Amino acid sequence: MTRLVLNGPVRPLKMARRSLSGRVALGTGGTAGYESSLERDWLMALDFDWRVTCLQEQPYTLNYSHEGRRRRYTPDVLATFADRGREWTVVYEVKPHEELRANWAEYRPRFKAAVSDCRSKGWRFRIVTEQVIRTPYVANIKFLRRYRDLPEQEMHKQALLYTMRALGDTTPQALLAATWAERERMMAAIPELWRLVAMRRIGVDLHVPLTMATTIWLP
Repeated sequence: MTRLVLNGPVRPLKMARRSLSGRVALGTGGTAGYESSLERDWLMALDFDWRVTCLQEQPYTLNYSHEGRRRRYTPDVLATFADRGREWTVVYEVKPHEELRANWAEYRPRFKAAVSDCRSKGWRFRIVTEQVIRTPYVANIKFLRRYRDLPEQEMHKQALLYTMRALGDTTPQALLAATWAERERMMAAIPELWRLVAMRRIGVDLHVPLTMATTIWLP
């Protein structure tokens, strides 16, 4: 389960006129701040990842030297993952691809320093752009987050799972139709169906766009 490290970011979030600042609600009830829509969506993706055990925005400031001058660099996000008895930490910088290209000469020394610092700690440093974030996977996660924290509808849940055991691999549309004859009851059960997907009680390929015709299965 994702948790937010209790100490806050090492510097105040910028409130630039052209930026999009705010906070993402995390699955455990905490929040994490962002300064752009890319950062927001990446935080959502990390928060949804069941392997993430620790998530912190602007986790620390790195002091380094370049061209004889002391400089400072604060990465965007730190995430710690755990899976199958193994744990690892990744430090992320989130930037638009075009901004990276236009300012690479300026950014390269700070990223080089971050790579070296992370390597010394046994961590990884990764730059993510919209090429990673603006994908069906992250779009699906943003959609499913709306349902993740809804109250459980026990009767709908049991009916859906019972029918899925009989059907095997199916689709949301076919599952609803096989479970209820009345359209009103089908519509009422849709939030619980997507909540079950969000909670991984129903399996789905998150790398393709979610629709009512997407293949779903019992894990």
